[in-house]
Amino acid sequence: MDSISEVADPTPGDIEHEGSPKHSKENNAPSRKDDQPGEQSSANGETSSNKAPDEEDEANLQEKLQTLKGDRIGDTMYSERFVLSTVLKLSKQDNRLLEEDEEFEHDLCNLWDMTIEPDVVRFLLEQDVIELFLALASKSEDYRLIEILFGIIGNMCCVEGMHDLFYRQSNLLVALCDFLSITDAPVLVQLMRTLTTLFDRSDDERYHWFGVMKKVDNLTEKLALILATSTNRALLEHTAETVNAMINRFTEAEVDYAQLNEFYRLFAKTCLLEGLFEAFKQLYPLPARDAGSDGFDEETLTLKDIKTMRRFLEIHEHFIVNANELYEAYVSEVDQCIHRVLVSFVNESILFPVSKNHVCIFVSISNIYSGIMYHFRAESFVYMVKIYDQLAEALRNPPPAEEGPSNGTEDGNTAMDEEGEDTADDGGEFDVETACAEVREAIFFLVGPIDEQIIRTAIHMGQLKESTFEQMCRELRETMDGEPLLYQTCAKLMSAAKPNREEIDVPMTNPVAD
Repeated sequence: MDSISEVADPTPGDIEHEGSPKHSKENNAPSRKDDQPGEQSSANGETSSNKAPDEEDEANLQEKLQTLKGDRIGDTMYSERFVLSTVLKLSKQDNRLLEEDEEFEHDLCNLWDMTIEPDVVRFLLEQDVIELFLALASKSEDYRLIEILFGIIGNMCCVEGMHDLFYRQSNLLVALCDFLSITDAPVLVQLMRTLTTLFDRSDDERYHWFGVMKKVDNLTEKLALILATSTNRALLEHTAETVNAMINRFTEAEVDYAQLNEFYRLFAKTCLLEGLFEAFKQLYPLPARDAGSDGFDEETLTLKDIKTMRRFLEIHEHFIVNANELYEAYVSEVDQCIHRVLVSFVNESILFPVSKNHVCIFVSISNIYSGIMYHFRAESFVYMVKIYDQLAEALRNPPPAEEGPSNGTEDGNTAMDEEGEDTADDGGEFDVETACAEVREAIFFLVGPIDEQIIRTAIHMGQLKESTFEQMCRELRETMDGEPLLYQTCAKLMSAAKPNREEIDVPMTNPVAD
């Protein structure tokens, strides 16, 4: 089981049957003393005899409800006895493997499922289970057991009490991060889920995690090694999520901005860049038509894929904005990532319906191109113009509104499992106008320093229409008024788009402007 979404979803009755002692029938049965011979009868005669059984039944019912409620955790229907008995058995696990006790493994999976309930999480925290879990994991060679324990911890991080615990007892979080060195993919997936949830859901003013995370030995190198060497798709996706969550947390949410430079000294390393590039190529090789029959088919991209592409580009965007010098030797690699995304998005079925993830990707591309100058790939330019053309056409002729949800779920609700995590911030259909504006800006920053002849050759290669650039430049003049190079860049684009120009034979990839 690689994720919590694969754990069975037990009903409270199932859990009680599996692990919780049941009350005996004798204890739950109503008292029969009024039926015994010789018992004193009511002085109210027939009227009283009619009321007594009803009152007695009500009293017994209330007693039964109180008995049942006494074994419930908070407002849930889950049993305290089941949780306590499972934790107690866990503490006595020693070196036994879970595969030798399927019933206990099932109980642990039930406990994993139960931790989506905040009341259950708070009850577990009262039992000090995190110390127990980490102690067991540190001496265990049973990766299945460690996976379940980390899955439970990951769910528990949805509750602020866990954040408070990890912050007050930072040694627990450091000990958890020590497991980044292991090689078991399912365990690492749950560990990444835990870290991502912790950083994404923390209160900005209460918790300053950088002071804790810089205590972790070789944190950047460990993350880089996972990205560079793993072939497990889920692990690469979750590791990208974790790196992105850390960067967002430490560069945007931290109130102590004096730590920003220290963070980039710790995190902005070439080994992490190389790991990110390798992981991206592993997840998204060039499409089949460009790389042969073994290539990745962009038509199979899912919402999760688009979100993962977004995470990779957002990481590069942060580094280029804040540690630009790191990319001096890696400009072509980051450009290759952008190119791979554009190859997919030029496909109408991938571009529409436009989502929050699409828009964020275009924002990142625009910021990356504004930070990396004098680098031009003709194919990427052509794809961006075609994407702009499709978005502009959608603005002129909006498609009919689709019935039902557009977030990839059947009923429009996001689940608490991994699939829900992947679509929860997707946002459904987003404003196409915003996406169109971001693509325009990306094109503007890309062509700004590039020679007109190079742009003209790319336009001819892509058979792009002059009318497209007329509309684009008209909109740029409206939305980017005040930009120093606005009119110069628009004039260059319009001149390059004019038909019947002499064709210039120049390289089509990575030419540098004079």
